[in-house]
Amino acid sequence: MMEGDFRQHSMDEIRSRLNQCGLKATPQRMRVYAAMCRLGHASADAVYLHLGSDKGTMSLATVYNVLESMTEAGLLVRRPSFSSKMFFDVDTSEHGHLYRSDTQELVDISDESLLPAVEARVRECMPEDLVLDRVEIQVICHAGRPADWK
Repeated sequence: MMEGDFRQHSMDEIRSRLNQCGLKATPQRMRVYAAMCRLGHASADAVYLHLGSDKGTMSLATVYNVLESMTEAGLLVRRPSFSSKMFFDVDTSEHGHLYRSDTQELVDISDESLLPAVEARVRECMPEDLVLDRVEIQVICHAGRPADWK
């Protein structure tokens, strides 16, 4: 995991991070990872749009392939959403998310006790013939006033 505010990393730090994970710091990888550091969570489409004119001749398929290679190297984590859109997350630590259905964005939930508490409860309720792989929390929400909630 890259510590701290992801948006504040220099290109030298990004190059070093790519190299540490066994990836050659190609111009495409540098641009895509820099975009992910700025965005935090993003789909391949969002990264492609974010790159704008900086993408050069990169296609959407190239952006997706770069994101996948970074995921395999451990730089990113896939975060499926309830909208069937695949997000990539630069924060590879275990943490929950709010999925904003109105903006189709993922927002981190900063509560270190939430995942362990849910995991413990799930283990209590699981049939003995099943093994828990992991717990991922994604809460669906949208902007509105508390009076709108049911």
